Amino acid sequence: MSNQYVDDLIGTKFGDFTLQEIVGEGSFSHVFRAVDKHKNEKAIKIPRKFTSVRDERFEFVPTQVFIKRGQRFSPQEASPIHILRIQIARTRQVVDQGIVRVEDYSFDGENSYCRMPFLSGQTLREYMRSGPVPVAVLRNLALTLSRLNHMESFAYHGDVKPENMVVTANGVILVDCGYFGNVNVGEKPDDAQKTLIVTTPRYYPRLLPDDLLAFGLILWEAAMRKPLIEGVAYHGDYAGEAVSERLSDRVQEEEAIGNFNYTSILGAERPGSVREGLPPQVDNLLLRAVRLKYNDANELDIDEGFESFEEIADELKRLTQAGIHYL
Repeated sequence: MSNQYVDDLIGTKFGDFTLQEIVGEGSFSHVFRAVDKHKNEKAIKIPRKFTSVRDERFEFVPTQVFIKRGQRFSPQEASPIHILRIQIARTRQVVDQGIVRVEDYSFDGENSYCRMPFLSGQTLREYMRSGPVPVAVLRNLALTLSRLNHMESFAYHGDVKPENMVVTANGVILVDCGYFGNVNVGEKPDDAQKTLIVTTPRYYPRLLPDDLLAFGLILWEAAMRKPLIEGVAYHGDYAGEAVSERLSDRVQEEEAIGNFNYTSILGAERPGSVREGLPPQVDNLLLRAVRLKYNDANELDIDEGFESFEEIADELKRLTQAGIHYL
């Protein structure tokens, strides 16, 4: 039913542009290539009508919505139109070559849409599926995120993941910002303020606007060919693992406030012991990027990690200088 709905949209006009083909989808929207009478190409994003049914032509890790009241998290249903409003508002806060530009939009029931430039390139997810990822591409991503995170008007992306990074001939462009902010979702004036979170827990497992950790988890996934965070888990699932008391306590603190997304960090293994032939420099980089280390007792422990994207970019540059050009 969902596919038929999408197919029926082909030929529909939004402003001066007519939908030609679907080129992507996410948890809350479909993206189409559209053209005007002069054959100019644009991308048109339309809120999903059926959020529970996916198109098999596209693979993506779902963005999720949470409400945090006080210190506790709980999953939340959300309107695709509401999510589109948030993404547009956040994107329009900043003008930078590293963020896709919103050119036009409308919120008119089933005719709601957002128009953006049509980006010619591959997502980082497509790079990861096709084989080893060039270190130069990853360094470009780090430098782009560094520039964006230094902008007061932007501060964080909030949903950095391979699907939301498009590698073009002119550099990396990010799409689909997440959100971490206070919203009053109740109707009564005395309702408490709640924090609305729109992000992807695989890359934001602590449900904080931490782009630096998200990028570290992407580096891990690119090098290890599998994600470190694989969904909801429970502390008891990792009984017997050699884990420091400090890391164990942090996981249990997260679980105590209703967040079970971070727990699978306990299953991390030394990268070089899993992927044969992994250079020691990459092993060290990956552990530090996800803020882990092995302590003197050879237990998995918390590490302070990198302080900035610039620092990660410098480490990636050192890899290429050492002759390591792919992860």
